[in-house]
Amino acid sequence: NIIQLIADERAPTGQQINPAFRKAASRLLEELRNSLSSGGDARVRQASPARARPSYEESSSMSPTSVKQLTDASLVIAKSSLSLASNDPPNAKQNVTDILVNWLRVQNEAAGNDKILAQFLQLLQQKFGVGSSDDETERFLRLTTEVVVESCVKSADATKGLRYDAIDGYSKLLSYLVIHMNGGGTAEQVTQQRLGMLNKVLGCITRSLVTSHEKAQQTNSQWDQRPWFRLLLDLVCELNTPNQLLDSMKSSIVNVFGSAFHVIQPLVVPGFSFAWLELISHRMFLSNLLLAKDQKGWGLMHQLLIDLFLFMEPHLRKLELTDALKKYYDGTLRVILMLVHDFPTFLAAYHLSFCNVIPENCVQLRNIILSATPKGVPFHDPINRNFKIDQLPEIAQSPLILSNVVGPLMSFKNELDNYLRGQQSPDFFNILLGQLRKEDNSKELDAPKVNSVVLYVGMQGLARLQNDQISTNLSRTPEMELFQKLMELDDHGRYIILNAFANQLRYPSSHTHYFSCVMLFLFNETKDEGVKEQITRVLLERLITQRPHPWGLLITFIELIKNTKYQFWNHSFTRCATEIEKVFENVARSCMLPGAVAATGGGD
Repeated sequence: NIIQLIADERAPTGQQINPAFRKAASRLLEELRNSLSSGGDARVRQASPARARPSYEESSSMSPTSVKQLTDASLVIAKSSLSLASNDPPNAKQNVTDILVNWLRVQNEAAGNDKILAQFLQLLQQKFGVGSSDDETERFLRLTTEVVVESCVKSADATKGLRYDAIDGYSKLLSYLVIHMNGGGTAEQVTQQRLGMLNKVLGCITRSLVTSHEKAQQTNSQWDQRPWFRLLLDLVCELNTPNQLLDSMKSSIVNVFGSAFHVIQPLVVPGFSFAWLELISHRMFLSNLLLAKDQKGWGLMHQLLIDLFLFMEPHLRKLELTDALKKYYDGTLRVILMLVHDFPTFLAAYHLSFCNVIPENCVQLRNIILSATPKGVPFHDPINRNFKIDQLPEIAQSPLILSNVVGPLMSFKNELDNYLRGQQSPDFFNILLGQLRKEDNSKELDAPKVNSVVLYVGMQGLARLQNDQISTNLSRTPEMELFQKLMELDDHGRYIILNAFANQLRYPSSHTHYFSCVMLFLFNETKDEGVKEQITRVLLERLITQRPHPWGLLITFIELIKNTKYQFWNHSFTRCATEIEKVFENVARSCMLPGAVAATGGGD
């Protein structure tokens, strides 16, 4: 509102408006509207009621075809389950019900007597073919799962809730089936048999879950996720507790669970979203997955978090959060904060792909991920008077990057490499822009492609320069020429590029040093006041949110406002209104030592 008043030459507090500030205010206002049209402040969007609200598919970073394939997956799975059920004998469900009743009785009477329980499993194998015949095993698991869930739902009581006796007993049966599966052969063959049984168990449960959810959707009836959550949680706990028969296959077990959770991700089964988030963040699953030897579980956990962000992304981009979605977002923040604290190296290694699926308006969530600092990297206080980033030993070390940087560039990587080697084509920039635009919209840049290009080009620039040469020789490289050329884009395109730079301002490393120098160089060298203003905006909007703030972001902004070379406080956009000037000064005070703001020209 303040910016709008300035642009309209109406003083917000009765003060005189300098005409020179109107242009800067108008540009900033237009820039805000452009960036927020794809997901910004709801109050700005309400001012333009004629604009059609984007659909869920249009608000996702995935293509509409991919979103539809995921949302339609439940219908495909349900049809497959119904096809299998059509071959069941007439009395099959009653037979498995009798078996379950007998099992619950035996388990209660012979609790802790593994010999008697093993005899019951032998009976299942010999008389009913469970474990020896794939068709009979599938039928038994599918029907027993349906029976116990139906029993649990029917037991609902207004005061005591659901009774989970049947669910808990059934999970014991399934865990015993996996643990005692032994068809003979070597130890490796027995391990594979047990993993095969676990795959069948989880496959039947997930298919039954999806089918049950789809039926409720088709009939517009209420669906209860609690029995399914209890069953899967029981299995996670049963099969991940120390057991000499399973210890050798511990990492394989959590990988099988992770694959099953990927199948029932929130985009496929929205009604299971809360339970799903609880499962993937449970200590018995997440810790075992991320602590697996040689980081074997990292890729799967990365995929599950991508599933989570892809589900939340369209809602966050449109800022249409129901009370349930607000709670879900709070839960997501808690999970990410836990990862920052306990597994920061994992989070930092995949920062690129996580930023690709986080909307531009989710500044705090992105800041939390970019603040992850791998264990062993020392913290250097950027507010210290004697702080010099180019003297830190860490800036000689490249960060661990496990995201696929090159994948999005494959269609034009050869042309890009030729340009960086000095083999410049007169049409290269136009070719690059064509490749960076979204496939369904020829005017808007594709942020994930831009993020990859910026990081890839930066890595090539680092390979060309030594760390002590970055600040002095940066301007003479083809990488910097390309970055300067990208600053000639329109406001929204430039905003995406600058955000891609800011995403690399993280913990002390060669990448943070390089991209900090890039942003400061662009600020200093450009003659366009709009570019300087936009660089400031990208840094500032990440600093005015609640902590944590990435270390590289802080050192870049402090250098910008402290170093007189950049004459930051002399630019009109820092003083176009009293309210905006106070915002800059407050942020500066929070980033610098007392008295330093006044010394740099930013005091009252």
